[in-house]
Amino acid sequence: MNAQSETPAACHPSVRRWIYLRGTLIGLMVAAWWIFFAPDDLMEPGLKNILGVVAGLIATGSYLFNLRQTLYPSKSTPTVDEDR
Repeated sequence: MNAQSETPAACHPSVRRWIYLRGTLIGLMVAAWWIFFAPDDLMEPGLKNILGVVAGLIATGSYLFNLRQTLYPSKSTPTVDEDR
């Protein structure tokens, strides 16, 4: 009867693949912006590339961290209908 409780606990592999791809692309865009468009007055040119890569990794990690419940839902988390 209840459609919410019948949904599988794991995220579908194709959805997980798209989430990882989006996270990687967001990280690449942030890193590319930092490397190509950040002002040279802020840092040394050699440090600019390293900080661009670090900023991209942080962007990717934060995106995936915020979607951790979507990627790997816990089985012990009750749904809205189970609380009633």
